[in-house]
Amino acid sequence: MSFDEIMQQITSGLSSNSEKDIPYLREQMEKYKSHEMSKEIIRACGRLVYELLPADKKDVLIKVIKNDEYAYETALDEVRFNIYKKDYVKALSMIESIIKKAESLDAFQNDAVSEYYTFDEPFEEVIFKIRNESDKEVRRTPIPFSTMYLLYGNLLFELKRYDEAQEALRKSLKWNPISADARFEYIETYKVAGDFETFFSLSKQALTYVFRPADIARCYRNIGFYFVEKKLYREATFCYLLSADFDRESKQVQSELYFISHNSKQDFGDPSLEDIEAIGKEFDFCIGPNDDVIGASYGIGKQCLEAKNYPLAKYFLGITYNLVQDVEIKDIIDSIPSEA
Repeated sequence: MSFDEIMQQITSGLSSNSEKDIPYLREQMEKYKSHEMSKEIIRACGRLVYELLPADKKDVLIKVIKNDEYAYETALDEVRFNIYKKDYVKALSMIESIIKKAESLDAFQNDAVSEYYTFDEPFEEVIFKIRNESDKEVRRTPIPFSTMYLLYGNLLFELKRYDEAQEALRKSLKWNPISADARFEYIETYKVAGDFETFFSLSKQALTYVFRPADIARCYRNIGFYFVEKKLYREATFCYLLSADFDRESKQVQSELYFISHNSKQDFGDPSLEDIEAIGKEFDFCIGPNDDVIGASYGIGKQCLEAKNYPLAKYFLGITYNLVQDVEIKDIIDSIPSEA
């Protein structure tokens, strides 16, 4: 039998009496512990048991989970503080200990029906589902695996252990494929290694994931850097100017434009939209915010507004507005009540 057939058979034996159903589900978990899909069946039965628990017992379980999350976040804050102090030896020892403890739990491995992630905010999960077609249920882990490995990768990068940093950051992206911080740090490992082709390819790919103006700007600065390395100064200039459209506070843009002007001895002027789009088409990268990202944030924001979920409506529509600066969207956001 398939997983769905087994679970249908198990749920057909439920009586709507929690005092009977909880022992029954535990019997089923024992029955299927040697089955080839034991992990999936036991986890599904465990979720059913949780739903049947009295409210007070659910509250206790939730409190335990939240306390565990808090413990990890507190430990990671201590790692950050030691990195800030440049006490890398202590920070390294701490983060390796935290990761060892988290990995030893072996509780959140993907299975045939579920995938586990540690997204930092709601829209990251939306983008993930847009970019990845999967029938599996996406579930959140209470342990911040992605943040752990990101900190570990950052620390290894500071210690110039670039290969190890790359591996740690790859693990961070496994837990949160949409994390801009992990993605940019991962891309940077190829830059320091001198692998500019991979650096270029991954920077173009990042444009399809990021949804903050500053992150879009960083993608274009990366692409501009690649063009400078290839002495394609016109293309580099246009990318840096495009970057400035999304992050006017960046000092790096002016520095790079001065470098290009000094080395090329040319003034490329102000590019037209057609000029920039032509470069994007030639080198296969999108110009401006990704259409899927804009459509998803706006569509979900409107749905939340209709459902009177005002905090989420502001969150999703805020993402859209920051990307497109549309006055009508700003008016909608301003009209949303402050409280649900």
